[in-house]
Amino acid sequence: MINRAELGRSTRELLEHLLDLVLPVRCVGCGAPELAWCDRCRVTPRSIAASAVPAVRAAARYEGSVRAALLAYKERGRRVLASPLGGYLAWAVADLERSAGLEPRAIVLLPVPSRPGAARARGGDHVLRLARAVAKQRGVPVMDCLRLVGSVQDSAGLSTAERRANLSGRMVALPPPSRGLVAVIVDDIVTTGATVCEAERALRSAGWAVAGAAVVAATPRRTVAPRS
Repeated sequence: MINRAELGRSTRELLEHLLDLVLPVRCVGCGAPELAWCDRCRVTPRSIAASAVPAVRAAARYEGSVRAALLAYKERGRRVLASPLGGYLAWAVADLERSAGLEPRAIVLLPVPSRPGAARARGGDHVLRLARAVAKQRGVPVMDCLRLVGSVQDSAGLSTAERRANLSGRMVALPPPSRGLVAVIVDDIVTTGATVCEAERALRSAGWAVAGAAVVAATPRRTVAPRS
Protein backbone atom coordinates (compact mmCIF):
# COMPACT_ATOMS: atom_id res chain seq x y z
CA MET A 1 0.00 0.00 0.00
CA ILE A 2 1.32 3.47 -0.90
CA ASN A 3 1.97 5.71 2.08
CA ARG A 4 0.48 9.08 1.20
CA ALA A 5 2.85 11.03 3.44
CA GLU A 6 5.87 9.36 1.86
CA LEU A 7 4.44 9.87 -1.64
CA GLY A 8 3.85 13.55 -0.91
CA ARG A 9 7.37 13.96 0.46
CA SER A 10 8.91 12.19 -2.54
CA THR A 11 6.92 14.33 -4.99
CA ARG A 12 7.90 17.51 -3.18
CA GLU A 13 11.57 16.54 -3.14
CA LEU A 14 11.44 15.70 -6.86
CA LEU A 15 10.00 19.15 -7.64
CA GLU A 16 12.68 20.77 -5.50
CA HIS A 17 15.43 18.91 -7.36
CA LEU A 18 13.90 19.97 -10.69
CA LEU A 19 13.93 23.60 -9.56
CA ASP A 20 17.59 23.25 -8.59
CA LEU A 21 18.28 22.03 -12.13
CA VAL A 22 16.30 24.80 -13.83
CA LEU A 23 17.31 27.81 -11.74
CA PRO A 24 20.79 29.32 -12.16
CA VAL A 25 23.25 27.75 -9.71
CA ARG A 26 25.90 29.87 -8.04
CA CYS A 27 28.31 29.08 -5.24
CA VAL A 28 27.08 30.29 -1.83
CA GLY A 29 30.63 31.32 -0.98
CA CYS A 30 32.07 33.15 -4.00
CA GLY A 31 29.15 33.34 -6.43
CA ALA A 32 30.91 31.29 -9.11
CA PRO A 33 28.45 29.72 -11.59
CA GLU A 34 27.46 26.06 -12.00
CA LEU A 35 28.27 24.77 -8.49
CA ALA A 36 26.13 25.37 -5.39
CA TRP A 37 29.23 25.25 -3.17
CA CYS A 38 32.58 25.09 -4.94
CA ASP A 39 35.60 23.18 -3.66
CA ARG A 40 37.56 26.38 -3.11
CA CYS A 41 34.94 27.71 -0.68
CA ARG A 42 34.39 24.52 1.29
CA VAL A 43 36.38 24.25 4.50
CA THR A 44 38.13 21.08 5.57
CA PRO A 45 36.21 19.34 8.38
CA ARG A 46 37.94 19.51 11.75
CA SER A 47 37.22 17.92 15.10
CA ILE A 48 35.50 20.51 17.27
CA ALA A 49 34.31 19.53 20.74
CA ALA A 50 31.42 21.96 21.13
CA SER A 51 30.23 20.57 24.47
CA ALA A 52 31.31 17.99 27.02
CA VAL A 53 27.91 17.21 28.61
CA PRO A 54 26.39 15.88 26.48
CA ALA A 55 29.32 15.23 24.17
CA VAL A 56 28.79 17.28 21.00
CA ARG A 57 31.01 17.06 17.94
CA ALA A 58 30.93 19.59 15.12
CA ALA A 59 32.71 19.42 11.76
CA ALA A 60 33.15 23.17 11.28
CA ARG A 61 32.67 26.58 12.84
CA TYR A 62 29.48 28.45 12.03
CA GLU A 63 31.13 31.16 9.98
CA GLY A 64 32.16 32.01 6.43
CA SER A 65 30.95 29.75 3.65
CA VAL A 66 29.64 27.12 6.10
CA ARG A 67 27.31 29.69 7.62
CA ALA A 68 26.30 30.89 4.14
CA ALA A 69 25.57 27.32 3.02
CA LEU A 70 23.48 26.50 6.09
CA LEU A 71 21.44 29.69 5.77
CA ALA A 72 20.87 29.13 2.05
CA TYR A 73 19.82 25.54 2.70
CA LYS A 74 17.60 26.23 5.69
CA GLU A 75 16.08 29.63 4.98
CA ARG A 76 16.24 29.98 1.20
CA GLY A 77 15.32 26.50 0.02
CA ARG A 78 18.68 25.52 -1.54
CA ARG A 79 17.99 21.80 -1.15
CA VAL A 80 20.91 20.91 -3.41
CA LEU A 81 23.11 21.77 -0.41
CA ALA A 82 21.67 18.93 1.67
CA SER A 83 24.24 16.48 0.25
CA PRO A 84 27.44 18.48 0.96
CA LEU A 85 26.13 19.63 4.35
CA GLY A 86 25.21 16.01 5.03
CA GLY A 87 28.84 15.19 4.32
CA TYR A 88 29.95 17.50 7.13
CA LEU A 89 27.35 15.97 9.45
CA ALA A 90 28.50 12.46 8.51
CA TRP A 91 32.06 13.50 9.38
CA ALA A 92 30.91 14.75 12.80
CA VAL A 93 29.00 11.50 13.41
CA ALA A 94 32.14 9.49 12.62
CA ASP A 95 34.19 11.74 14.91
CA LEU A 96 31.75 11.14 17.76
CA GLU A 97 31.91 7.38 17.10
CA ARG A 98 35.70 7.45 17.34
CA SER A 99 35.79 9.56 20.48
CA ALA A 100 33.16 7.39 22.22
CA GLY A 101 34.53 4.08 20.96
CA LEU A 102 31.23 3.16 19.30
CA GLU A 103 30.54 0.56 16.65
CA PRO A 104 28.78 2.22 13.66
CA ARG A 105 26.28 -0.62 13.38
CA ALA A 106 25.05 0.06 16.93
CA ILE A 107 24.07 3.70 16.48
CA VAL A 108 20.84 5.32 15.35
CA LEU A 109 20.62 8.94 14.19
CA LEU A 110 17.88 10.89 15.95
CA PRO A 111 17.32 14.38 14.47
CA VAL A 112 16.09 17.14 16.75
CA PRO A 113 12.56 18.24 15.80
CA SER A 114 11.71 21.56 14.19
CA ARG A 115 8.83 23.74 15.34
CA PRO A 116 5.80 22.85 13.18
CA GLY A 117 5.46 26.41 11.88
CA ALA A 118 9.14 26.57 10.96
CA ALA A 119 8.97 23.20 9.20
CA ARG A 120 5.96 24.33 7.16
CA ALA A 121 7.69 27.57 6.16
CA ARG A 122 10.78 25.63 5.07
CA GLY A 123 8.89 22.95 3.17
CA GLY A 124 9.75 20.19 5.61
CA ASP A 125 12.07 19.32 8.47
CA HIS A 126 15.54 20.42 7.36
CA VAL A 127 17.40 18.48 10.08
CA LEU A 128 15.59 15.24 9.24
CA ARG A 129 16.58 15.77 5.60
CA LEU A 130 20.25 16.16 6.63
CA ALA A 131 20.04 13.00 8.75
CA ARG A 132 18.69 11.09 5.75
CA ALA A 133 21.60 12.39 3.67
CA VAL A 134 23.97 10.95 6.29
CA ALA A 135 22.06 7.66 6.21
CA LYS A 136 22.59 7.44 2.44
CA GLN A 137 26.29 8.22 2.75
CA ARG A 138 27.11 5.96 5.71
CA GLY A 139 24.34 3.39 5.88
CA VAL A 140 23.34 4.46 9.40
CA PRO A 141 19.63 4.20 10.30
CA VAL A 142 17.53 7.25 11.12
CA MET A 143 14.57 7.37 13.48
CA ASP A 144 12.24 10.36 13.62
CA CYS A 145 11.19 9.78 17.22
CA LEU A 146 11.66 13.15 18.97
CA ARG A 147 8.68 15.49 19.22
CA LEU A 148 8.07 18.99 20.57
CA VAL A 149 5.16 19.41 22.95
CA GLY A 150 3.63 22.64 24.19
CA SER A 151 4.59 26.10 23.02
CA VAL A 152 8.17 26.75 21.94
CA GLN A 153 9.24 30.14 20.64
CA ASP A 154 11.95 30.94 18.13
CA SER A 155 15.29 30.86 19.97
CA ALA A 156 16.86 33.69 17.96
CA GLY A 157 17.86 36.50 20.30
CA LEU A 158 17.37 34.48 23.49
CA SER A 159 20.10 34.18 26.12
CA THR A 160 21.47 30.81 27.21
CA ALA A 161 19.20 30.74 30.26
CA GLU A 162 16.19 31.80 28.19
CA ARG A 163 16.86 29.10 25.59
CA ARG A 164 17.03 26.42 28.26
CA ALA A 165 13.82 27.68 29.89
CA ASN A 166 12.11 27.85 26.49
CA LEU A 167 12.90 24.17 25.78
CA SER A 168 12.73 22.72 29.30
CA GLY A 169 10.39 19.73 29.29
CA ARG A 170 9.26 20.45 25.72
CA MET A 171 10.56 17.29 24.05
CA VAL A 172 9.29 13.74 24.25
CA ALA A 173 10.68 10.63 22.59
CA LEU A 174 9.49 7.22 21.51
CA PRO A 175 11.28 4.32 23.25
CA PRO A 176 14.00 2.38 21.41
CA PRO A 177 12.61 -0.42 19.23
CA SER A 178 15.17 -2.90 20.56
CA ARG A 179 17.94 -3.23 23.10
CA GLY A 180 21.53 -2.44 22.32
CA LEU A 181 20.88 0.65 20.19
CA VAL A 182 22.75 3.86 20.95
CA ALA A 183 21.28 7.25 20.05
CA VAL A 184 23.29 9.96 18.33
CA ILE A 185 21.40 13.25 18.35
CA VAL A 186 21.88 15.23 15.14
CA ASP A 187 21.28 18.91 14.43
CA ASP A 188 22.52 21.51 11.99
CA ILE A 189 24.02 24.02 14.45
CA VAL A 190 24.85 24.09 18.15
CA THR A 191 24.90 27.50 19.83
CA THR A 192 24.21 27.29 23.57
CA GLY A 193 23.61 23.54 23.71
CA ALA A 194 20.05 23.95 25.04
CA THR A 195 18.47 21.94 22.23
CA VAL A 196 20.77 18.91 22.46
CA CYS A 197 20.53 18.93 26.27
CA GLU A 198 16.72 18.78 26.11
CA ALA A 199 16.86 16.10 23.42
CA GLU A 200 19.20 14.02 25.58
CA ARG A 201 16.88 14.38 28.60
CA ALA A 202 13.85 13.27 26.55
CA LEU A 203 15.68 10.28 25.04
CA ARG A 204 17.08 9.05 28.35
CA SER A 205 13.62 9.40 29.89
CA ALA A 206 12.29 7.14 27.11
CA GLY A 207 14.93 4.49 27.79
CA TRP A 208 17.57 5.34 25.18
CA ALA A 209 21.31 5.12 25.69
CA VAL A 210 22.73 8.39 24.33
CA ALA A 211 26.28 8.70 23.02
CA GLY A 212 26.05 12.45 22.41
CA ALA A 213 25.30 14.72 19.48
CA ALA A 214 26.79 15.48 16.07
CA VAL A 215 26.21 18.76 14.23
CA VAL A 216 27.36 20.39 11.03
CA ALA A 217 28.70 23.50 12.74
CA ALA A 218 29.15 25.18 16.10
CA THR A 219 29.10 28.90 16.75
CA PRO A 220 32.63 30.19 17.43
CA ARG A 221 31.79 31.54 20.88
CA ARG A 222 30.81 28.04 22.04
CA THR A 223 33.71 26.03 20.63
CA VAL A 224 37.00 25.01 22.17
CA ALA A 225 40.32 24.41 20.47
CA PRO A 226 40.25 21.35 18.19
CA ARG A 227 42.15 18.25 19.24
CA SER A 228 45.65 17.93 17.89
